[in-house]
Amino acid sequence: MSDGPAAPDADAATACALDAIYAGAMAARPARPGFDRDLRRPDRLLGLIAAAGLMPDPDRVILVTGSKGKGSTARLIAAGQTAAGRRTLLFTSPEETTALDRIRLDGAVIGAEDFLRHHAALAPQFEVLAAGLPAGEALSPFGQFLAIALSHAREAGADRLVIETGRGAAHDEAGRLRARIGVVTAILPEHLDRLGPTLADVAAEKLDIHGRCGRTILTAAAARTGREAGIRLADALVVGAPPVDAADDRPGWLRQDLALARAALLADGIDPMAAMVAEALDRMAASVPSWGRATTAGGRDIGWEAAVQAASLDAGRLARLGRAGWRVLLSVTDDKDVDGLIDALDAAGLPAHGVVLQGRRGPLVHGPGVHRRLAARLEQGLDAPLYGPIDHDDVPAMVRLLYDTGGADAAPVLAVGTQTFLRLVRAAIRTGADARPQSP
Repeated sequence: MSDGPAAPDADAATACALDAIYAGAMAARPARPGFDRDLRRPDRLLGLIAAAGLMPDPDRVILVTGSKGKGSTARLIAAGQTAAGRRTLLFTSPEETTALDRIRLDGAVIGAEDFLRHHAALAPQFEVLAAGLPAGEALSPFGQFLAIALSHAREAGADRLVIETGRGAAHDEAGRLRARIGVVTAILPEHLDRLGPTLADVAAEKLDIHGRCGRTILTAAAARTGREAGIRLADALVVGAPPVDAADDRPGWLRQDLALARAALLADGIDPMAAMVAEALDRMAASVPSWGRATTAGGRDIGWEAAVQAASLDAGRLARLGRAGWRVLLSVTDDKDVDGLIDALDAAGLPAHGVVLQGRRGPLVHGPGVHRRLAARLEQGLDAPLYGPIDHDDVPAMVRLLYDTGGADAAPVLAVGTQTFLRLVRAAIRTGADARPQSP
């Protein structure tokens, strides 16, 4: 005799919740080109967050923004906070492996049951707000995830909330929060179609957090870009670039992120050189999703680096990889710095092999249609063939591609491109290549 109806499948329930979060944005996207400042309305969801009693105490919040390295810096700061004994909620975007891992408490990904419970409590309010929107507009999925993260933080009694902003800062829900500390990494000519049209516009978007943070910490390069854009940053703490270290295999941007994280922790009363904190920072630096390296059981080296702008690449490190015989798989869409990336790789002796992805959400729904520039540069000639299209979640195809690129001589392979591409690469390493993580 049955004790009652079977419990709903957690994976199926989570998929339904995610579909509900993304449905409006997917329906509105084809008709919504333009700049975030003209299209985004973060105050709508922020009003819902405030009405639900979820607005965090600014003294417990650390915001991180930038064009490159913001996710890594946020992870490093959160790891240091947890190591120092503070209960820490980390919110990042986009996801690392699954949609839920953008919400972590002391390093642990939010469980499906907790995610579903927080979403169920907020869903009726999301639906009422969405129903009142003008035609063609939708609730931000990013803002809905943020609301769930804030609910999780409140329930857990988090001491600190380390929050990575979205694409911009001035016009996304996270970037509009008030915070104890604000951190700005790099400011690059990325998302000019959404934040631009100029680099000065991007700087204004990113540095908008300065007025809402008790203390702003930023790189020397970001400070220079801000000053050139006419933005006053007189009271900000500027962190210089770390010295070049040929013995350190980590790219320059990651070493810069470490320096920013240490400065943020120190500003928050934590000694970043204390043994437990320093160890936590080193462990996190070796496992950020934007960069890493693994060795397979068969002795193949596979590396990955998130890069959509040539300016974010470490030329010295790439040159060392070129001399060591590495081969590159590159996957970037037309809105990225396709020509600059290919030229930088070629200059380092790393000719790129292009990969076309396709998928259900985001620009990849257009598949080859958003890889025209990559195709124009790389589909000609046998030295740099173009692979795909392959689905963004087709792990077996990615496993084959990594091995084919390495060839019979097991040459090391470096994957460069978007976070979506690197998620697929990391999944291939985990499930198909029997890889062992390698220390930097």
